[in-house]
Amino acid sequence: MKLRKILLIALAAIMLLSLASCKSSSKYSVLEENFGAEEYAIGFRKDDNTLTLKVQEIIDEMIADGTTAKISEEWFETDQFLKGKDFPREIAATGDDSLQKIIDAGKIVLGLDVGFEPMGYYDDKGEIVGFDIDVAKEVAKRLGVELVLQPIDWSAKEMELSSGKIDMIWNGMSVTDDRVANMNVSKPYLANRMIIIVAEGSGIATKADLAGKKVAVQAGSSALDAINAEPEVAASFAEMPEYADNPSAFLDLKAGRVDALVVDEVVGRNLIANMG
Repeated sequence: MKLRKILLIALAAIMLLSLASCKSSSKYSVLEENFGAEEYAIGFRKDDNTLTLKVQEIIDEMIADGTTAKISEEWFETDQFLKGKDFPREIAATGDDSLQKIIDAGKIVLGLDVGFEPMGYYDDKGEIVGFDIDVAKEVAKRLGVELVLQPIDWSAKEMELSSGKIDMIWNGMSVTDDRVANMNVSKPYLANRMIIIVAEGSGIATKADLAGKKVAVQAGSSALDAINAEPEVAASFAEMPEYADNPSAFLDLKAGRVDALVVDEVVGRNLIANMG
């Protein structure tokens, strides 16, 4: 009888601890204000015009035959693939050998940040998967070459591309004026916003409330560019720590080491759903 009473007390204690843990678990809010709308596109080396145009031609064919819609519906439940968009900068048919080099090599190397779920990331089996990966696989198949997935430091993506270590950047890369000026950029294929994530009960409801706060962002990201495009807001932050990837930044938000995270909406909402 005495042992039974001890066991019951222990069980009750465990249940109370479990309830307390549930009550203290954090939840997150996305502010109504954001740091602007953008669009995703693929980046190629500047002047690799033949390769850029061929990849875009294949994507246009995939839009027309419903392939991109099918892939989008598998990842997002609806067809979110943009249609009827123009190149951010005109890409002329120059007859360069960039496509032939890919054909001769028998492979095309895709550079990506593998912490960018659901666009491109490691799954539970350690394999790189994602929406962008599925579209790129079909493009490579229609090109008749192997798709090689190359994880990179996102802050060094331009150097990786210009040095020839990768052939394209395809991983939720937002279109910016700087990128359009320094690389070939495909037609935009997905809409995006730079959202602000905070913990519920933080007291942060607007951009103005970020004054004096620590705001996390990924190094070399368009989220960082979007913040810096509003210098008065950025100057009001107590700190703006830069992270190698968004999951690491979100973990610090979860732990209370930062007060807010600015991130691509498609990635941010995925972080809340899977890591919150």
